[in-house]
Amino acid sequence: MTAKKRKRRSRKKTINPKNLLLSLVLSLTSVTIIIFFYYLSLGEKPSRAEKTLSTPIYEEIHATNSGFLYEVTKIENAIYESLYKSGIPEDNILFLSVCPRNEKRNQWDFTELWIKLPNRESALHLTQNIGSALSLSQPNIRYKVENVSKSEKVLHVYALDLYSHRIRMAWEAYEKPTPNQFPRIALIIDDFGYDPYIIDDFLKLDLPLAFSILPRAPYTQQIAVKAHRRGHELMLHLPMEPNDYPNVDPGPGALLTKMSMRKIRTTLRSHLEEIPGIRGVNNHMGSYFTSKRDKMAVVMGELKRRDLFYIDSRTTTETVAHELAQKMGVPVASRSVFLDNDLSSKAIGFQMERLLGIARHSGAAIGIGHPNEETLKLLRKYIKKLKTRVNVVHVSQLIGQVPEISRMNFWERPSG
Repeated sequence: MTAKKRKRRSRKKTINPKNLLLSLVLSLTSVTIIIFFYYLSLGEKPSRAEKTLSTPIYEEIHATNSGFLYEVTKIENAIYESLYKSGIPEDNILFLSVCPRNEKRNQWDFTELWIKLPNRESALHLTQNIGSALSLSQPNIRYKVENVSKSEKVLHVYALDLYSHRIRMAWEAYEKPTPNQFPRIALIIDDFGYDPYIIDDFLKLDLPLAFSILPRAPYTQQIAVKAHRRGHELMLHLPMEPNDYPNVDPGPGALLTKMSMRKIRTTLRSHLEEIPGIRGVNNHMGSYFTSKRDKMAVVMGELKRRDLFYIDSRTTTETVAHELAQKMGVPVASRSVFLDNDLSSKAIGFQMERLLGIARHSGAAIGIGHPNEETLKLLRKYIKKLKTRVNVVHVSQLIGQVPEISRMNFWERPSG
């Protein structure tokens, strides 16, 4: 029995240590090669979804869908299409004001237009066209006509019983625009930092755009260097606390009202030093933070120390940013229009016309857009008009030139 066991044991093959070592080396080499090419393929070019997955949402004012804003959009489409069908020259359409309002938990831009017409009959015809278009949306939308004088008629428009538009039609003699004195506009494109490629498409537009870049984003510095080399002005798109925080996330590095003054200052300094060649700052979100005077004073103090300007994105009617910056000696202006919170072709076109109309009335206006394909298409469509009918300038050139729209008196009778 013992002999048989010994015999069976002797039949077992012994493993050669050299062969074992060789097999392990080959296996590890194969795994290493597979992992190397896997990560190499990941670094070649991220998909569109990967690039935009973590991009913060737009400024929260008007960016959310609601029944009220849907009705406002229908009003603006009706007005714009009626003006177009009536063949009214664009120089005769002025946006006297776009004034932020907040009522019954709705925020919107109350809009007043002044339309110059040749005679009373044309005013009556335009009133009928707009009225017919608005009547299709009753009862959510209603309007009333006021005969102000023998030479002026006013159309008051309401969405869900909230006053949204005032359209003034005048047919008396008026002062025509002085030739060769084009209005000036500046265009800021926000939210750069999460897509390393779309910046190239905006650079090809050959417009003096300002690029506002988010801090602590994957491609913040790469985009900043590329835009700066092409002569564009760079801004810090500073994340700030919105009203619905933390349900609405302003992104990494946001300034919060719970922070100490020292923490706000050190966080802001870190962001400013992250972006080379920065000229100014505008807020990302911030509907709550920009309403707090003590917190905004810290921000303005740091900007003044660095000789930087501030553009108030106006994401709330309660903002104190413009007023406080003026008091503290910080160069400041406020945005006139968000171009692309609604990306439908009609809405985005109306916003561009609104921007141009405000500029024609006040002489200067600032529009804010975002890095998406719809905004690119809009700018490409308007490129000829932007180069021939207005002067597109660096945003720093409009500091102090754009009126604080929230303070404009839209009841004041226009000159001429």
